Amino acid sequence: MRNISSAGRIAAHAEATDKVWLVLLELNANGLSAPIRIVNDNQDVVHQGWTYIGYPFEVELPPESPDRPMIARIRIDNTQRLIVDEVRTIAEPPSVTLRVILADQPDLVEVEYAGMRLRNVTWDAAEISGDLVYEDILSEPVCEQMTPARFPGAF
Repeated sequence: MRNISSAGRIAAHAEATDKVWLVLLELNANGLSAPIRIVNDNQDVVHQGWTYIGYPFEVELPPESPDRPMIARIRIDNTQRLIVDEVRTIAEPPSVTLRVILADQPDLVEVEYAGMRLRNVTWDAAEISGDLVYEDILSEPVCEQMTPARFPGAF
């Protein structure tokens, strides 16, 4: 179970509420001059000292079920071409962090999805879309030998 603030829990379970949920998106990769930080709102949000630019996008958060793959989907508006020009300059899939916050408590993270990679990116004149996936590090081959010199605590 996630640790959500009491204000977030009340807003989530209320029949009607004036609380506004926002998703902060941070894209980071080698080749970018700085991380791209946007928020799905029409105005900028300052979160823990960083300014997230108000920019239209939609995200389907990953499922909470352990038997379903942890894949999120994202669609970002491309009419201003702010992001597609940056994404074209990078050679590897960017890392992505999603943070869900309440608008009136911008420094308090209700839910965070960190360490995802943007894959299967497509774009046209209207939108950029792609999958946000966690890397499967458990099936990666091990390239180091377990020796006393490399792993002294194991011997």
